Amino acid sequence: MSRKSRRRKIAFLVYAFLVSVILWQSFSLIKYTRSSGKIKGLKTFQVTVDGNVRRPGLYSVPEGTTQFEILKMAGVRPTSNLSSFNLSSQISENARLEVGTLDKPAGATLAARLEFYFGELNVISSDGRNRPVNDRMEITSGDRVLTEASTQAEISFGAFSRVDIDNYSELVFDKIGSLEDEKKVTELYQKSGLCWYTTMYTDSKNEVFRVFTHSAVVTVGGRNADYLIEVQNDIVQINLSDGLLLVERAGGGEAMNMISGQSVTIYKDGRPFQVSRLTAEVSANERFSRLSSEKVKHMKRLVPMNFLFCGVPPVFFLVSLQYESGNIFVVRIPPALLIEQFTQNISTLSEAFLFGGPSFVSTFVERIFDIRISNYAVLDKGDVLRIADILGGIPAVLDPKTAASLNVSSGQSRLSGTSLGLYLAGDADNGKRQTEVLKSIINEFRTRKAVLTAILADQILNGTETNITASEVMDLYTRFIERKGWEFRDRVMPIRMVERRSKVCYDPVLNDCKILLNSNE
Repeated sequence: MSRKSRRRKIAFLVYAFLVSVILWQSFSLIKYTRSSGKIKGLKTFQVTVDGNVRRPGLYSVPEGTTQFEILKMAGVRPTSNLSSFNLSSQISENARLEVGTLDKPAGATLAARLEFYFGELNVISSDGRNRPVNDRMEITSGDRVLTEASTQAEISFGAFSRVDIDNYSELVFDKIGSLEDEKKVTELYQKSGLCWYTTMYTDSKNEVFRVFTHSAVVTVGGRNADYLIEVQNDIVQINLSDGLLLVERAGGGEAMNMISGQSVTIYKDGRPFQVSRLTAEVSANERFSRLSSEKVKHMKRLVPMNFLFCGVPPVFFLVSLQYESGNIFVVRIPPALLIEQFTQNISTLSEAFLFGGPSFVSTFVERIFDIRISNYAVLDKGDVLRIADILGGIPAVLDPKTAASLNVSSGQSRLSGTSLGLYLAGDADNGKRQTEVLKSIINEFRTRKAVLTAILADQILNGTETNITASEVMDLYTRFIERKGWEFRDRVMPIRMVERRSKVCYDPVLNDCKILLNSNE
């Protein structure tokens, strides 16, 4: 067998494994499919959803529908109160779900994080201690960040905002998402140097972002802004590329609204603001080009490719492809995982999925495991069956009783569609059939001389809620075949079982979670 053929088979095993895990985990909760109405004897229930949802009313759903699914169909509002629901429990006939209203909207606490840096960087806590510096470390209120010569750093705020810090700069993080008058307030004090801010509000009515300097206070208006602030001994220079800024003199007395394409110079001695047009020489991209270049090189060389897969009903698992070590880690994340320490009025990961979808869930998984989530995908039951059909069905050995229940012949058979759904849903032997299907898929790909193509990738992704494209899948495939000796490593998430409102939930053991993907044991 040629080296090229072996590489292709290794890469296909990786994709087979990912698809099989999706099938394995998602179908453990399935009792119906999109075509379930055709299954003899399967009941249809009438369910009423009232209260604070986007689409209240009467729903006709198949037997086995969970509270999570019906609430997802009804549409959760930011103020929907989900505390009384057991989202994994199934709906009964003529059930009525009454959704209450929260006093304050559900949301996530804002986090600042050191994404990347090169050179010599110091982070000093509010009590004067030097903190150990590493990529992905969380920056807390009161921290001072100081850069030395030939140093640049990038710090993120939440999901969309960031600040890039140039050399010989000092930035103090006074407040990070502090709740004041029902608004999340973030305030930084730029003592010296140059910083490039990209600020984007997720909710402009309830968020405030300010930068203080020795002579001016800068507040972001509108929904977003892209701007440079340079602080020297006696001068503050502000260059606004995009968005709106309110600029006020420290201590009051003068203020202006900046618009895109403006530059303002503020003197410490009290001279009036000097406003001019932004010149082409002022380029943040050029100033921080080395930071961007070094970051891309670092990510390509060392940073794992991490995927979050979400199933409906709620199933979550993290797949981490470690290019440096050749390990593929798979972590099952319980839907009832508690995330209360990162949120306001959101208890579990399932609730976060209802409030904000997969990208919202990703932000919590990132903080728990101290990683960056590159891509996500949501696969409902129809998606899983469609993927199985694309692969030509799943091989299984059926005993006479199982075959009769599926209305197929006993012995070796290829299952897809409704037959596959019923086969896995009928598993009463602690996941035995799921395990058999997992092995069958891997063995199927081992014996095939097949190559992942852009057409096949597009077929799998078509109709799937995801942020990865077919071309990106092909790039990933290329990286796979360049790496030999992939090893699969299952990881059990470190959790503690706790009870919340008479419901079983799981509290993540954060210190252990943060090192879970670093061990080869």
